[in-house]
Amino acid sequence: MAPSFEFREGTLALVLVDLARFTQVVSELSLRATAEVLDAFYRATEDAVALHGGRVVKFDGDACLAVFAPHDVVAALDTVELIERQVSHLHQKLGPAIEIGANLHLSTVAEVRLGAGAVSELVGQGVVHLYRMGAGPGVRLSEPVYRQLPSARRGPWRKRQRPATYVRADR
Repeated sequence: MAPSFEFREGTLALVLVDLARFTQVVSELSLRATAEVLDAFYRATEDAVALHGGRVVKFDGDACLAVFAPHDVVAALDTVELIERQVSHLHQKLGPAIEIGANLHLSTVAEVRLGAGAVSELVGQGVVHLYRMGAGPGVRLSEPVYRQLPSARRGPWRKRQRPATYVRADR
């Protein structure tokens, strides 16, 4: 019996970005204000991803999963840095608690369309690794992403272990 889903395997630069401390920040906001924060984040993220040649796979609450071509890790990092700057405007509106957290990883994954075709998803150990690289404020790069960066972009990153990730030294 043939599978009932579409399946495409390939290497991609994966980006997971979310609003760190989102639960804490919105606990004191109205539902409308919460929706406005998410709308601003979604719009900023969609624009940044598109500007740098990536594609949003999905939004889930205050998180976004996006992909880039495997040779576009610099564009993926530029996207995250642009989102950081744009979220700083939310920071001015909501106070110091709102920041982004982001993980970037390069891996072979499967892009699948599941069920009746309504759900597009990424699957594979690379996606699991992306989600387990860390959480909270700051940007984390996997070893494969770090190795793709030009030397001039490696300076602010410091290696951490298990799994090996790089975080900015100023954090």
